[in-house]
This record gives sequence, C-alpha cells and structure tokens, in this order.
Amino acid sequence: MKYSYVRSLACPSCLQSLSKGVHKISCPQTHAKFQKKSGIWDFLSFRRASPSQIENESQHAKGPWGRISDGSYEILAAFARGNKTLDIACGEGWIEALAPETVGLDFSLSALKKAKKNGAKNLVWGNAEHLPFLDNTFDLTINSGSLENIENPKKAIMEMARVSKMQIMVVHREFNLPFFRSVRNLFSFILKIKHQPVEKPLLFRELTKMLVQANLKVVYKGHWTLPLNYGRAINFLPEFSKVNSCFFVITIRQ
Repeated sequence: MKYSYVRSLACPSCLQSLSKGVHKISCPQTHAKFQKKSGIWDFLSFRRASPSQIENESQHAKGPWGRISDGSYEILAAFARGNKTLDIACGEGWIEALAPETVGLDFSLSALKKAKKNGAKNLVWGNAEHLPFLDNTFDLTINSGSLENIENPKKAIMEMARVSKMQIMVVHREFNLPFFRSVRNLFSFILKIKHQPVEKPLLFRELTKMLVQANLKVVYKGHWTLPLNYGRAINFLPEFSKVNSCFFVITIRQ
C-alpha cells in the first residue's frame, strides 16, 4: 500500500488544507509557511518553543535512549503494516523502521533525526495536541508510552480521534494505591529522577474519562509490561521487566 500523507497535511492552527509545494507549503487562511528541516516537515518552529519543548530537545540531544527488546515494537509494527498509520511521539523511529510506510510524529527534532538514521522515511516535527493533519487522514494512530508525557493528554486523545478511525495506546499506569502518587512524586523529587519534562502516569478511571470525552469506544483493554526503572534510572534498583506497568487500550470512534 502506497499513499502520500503530504496531501493530508493541515495547518495546526486552523486545520485547513495547505497549498502544496515541493519543499514548502503554506496555509491560505493564516499565511503560515512550513518547510522541511533536515528532510523532516517542520510544524513546530513557527511557534515559540515552550519550556517543556526546550527540555525535551535537550534530553534527546544527549544521546540514544535505546531500543526496548521485548517485542513491543514488533507487535505495534504488525498493527501498523497495511494501514495508514500515524505513530505519535515516535521517538527514534523503531516502529517506522519495521513498518516503513508509517508516519512518525515527535516533539523533538533531535529524536526525529535519529529516527531518520534508523530508517524512518515519513517524519513530521509536530505537537500531539495540535496534529497537522486533516480529519480522518489515518486508519490507525499509535501512542506508545508517551501519553503521560504530554501536557494535555485529553487534547492529544481528542486529536487521535479526529485524525483516525482506530487508536492504540500504551499508557504508563498510576498504581491505584493510597497515597501512591504523592509518594512517587516525593521520591522522584528527592532522588532527582526525571525522564521527561512532563511525567503524569494515569489511573485507569482518568484514562477512561478522557476516552469517553473524545467519543471513543474501548474494544480491548489489558496490560503491557514495559520495563520499570528502564535504563537503571535509579541505579541502586534493578530493572523490573515483568511488572504490568502500562495499560494497553484499543479504541474506535463511535
């Protein structure tokens, strides 16, 4: 299956179709102009960078984050193949390397440059809360382990619902224990543990409320075992690879 996602690019401010050029595109309504940067469509630099964007960029520029080798990328790539798929917060492009027609979008230009080196071909520098695509562009959107790193996850879910028929989300869970969130936040502050500028794991009831508000129907829910303490962020603790650390949810638009 071959298709050109460029035809479906939209102004992230007004969501109108863009006037297309080979290397530059523009919005007839806002007159904003967009172009490729390092071969990647740039839908972020026209806005003033937020503090979280600057911090995110700095973290990704330090070096590779590494590839989780538990089969997660292979499973998600199997969903992506044969569908018009958008991978939101694609990072270093491991799904795109396995499913080359997938479109990868990320907040970090440094991460996207690494994704390009890893073989990703269709890359967009953009914001998950303001996806630069027309309505119903994709069959499937994937957000794997990054929803809790987005400043407004509800808006990001609504954007996924707007641009795709089906959505797959792997969401780091907040364990539903008394005072657990407060203890985790205090522990992270004292030990200075921080992977991302925004880190807000979700309770399932919080995630469910957002899905309902986005008019999405859950067709499958389960758990996913992304490693806790990945990369030994807390160096005196082991990496916990068999904990049900994430919710795995498949939804469709109602």
